[in-house]
Amino acid sequence: MSWNSKTDYCGLAVADKIICKGANGNRAGQYLEKTGQHGAICATKLYGTKNASPNNEYTVADDATLAIVLGSVAAVDGNKYMLQSVSVGTGSATEPTLSATAVQVEDGATTGNRFAVPSLSLSADDIAQILFGAFTLSGDGCELTQCNAEIGCTVGLHTVNGDPVASDPHTAHIQLSVTVLQTGDEAPAVTPADGWELSAPLTCNDPDADLPTWTCSLSKALEKTLKS
Repeated sequence: MSWNSKTDYCGLAVADKIICKGANGNRAGQYLEKTGQHGAICATKLYGTKNASPNNEYTVADDATLAIVLGSVAAVDGNKYMLQSVSVGTGSATEPTLSATAVQVEDGATTGNRFAVPSLSLSADDIAQILFGAFTLSGDGCELTQCNAEIGCTVGLHTVNGDPVASDPHTAHIQLSVTVLQTGDEAPAVTPADGWELSAPLTCNDPDADLPTWTCSLSKALEKTLKS
């Protein structure tokens, strides 16, 4: 890899639109030491090195639509990695952020059981965006100032001596965190779209203050597609 070419472990790059700008292999292992009769270390062993949790950071260079599949498996440099989570951040006067994590799985892994994520349209503009069309915002003088998404599943690993021999994704959902600025007399209202629900109600620490800020959270459980 060169300065301008990063390893895309998570597979989210889109030519000229979503550019991989950072990669961390996060490779580790377990080190075993044994002591002998007189208390000196007489044997050592490094094991469990095939169990990395790499992550990537991306730049949103142009408007793009992402088709994310949690549990999808990609081959990178002779190893297999399963997509585990994606984080998206948008805010007013702030460039959008995109990052993802994967988990190293067994050498023979292929995409099997998985979770398809609703299509994600992401603007390259420095604006707060209603991600996934998850809700509508109403209220005279109310402005969305931040909307972030955490998209993830749990990757269950079956290991022998620390190395993965089988894997399966489960328990997947999307969590949105929303911030709204109130500039008028009317408090905001957030209405979830079909399939979404409020996981934390719209609240304000000081609703009587000038230009108060409101926050809430929304959640969507993802349906598992079983290997055919």
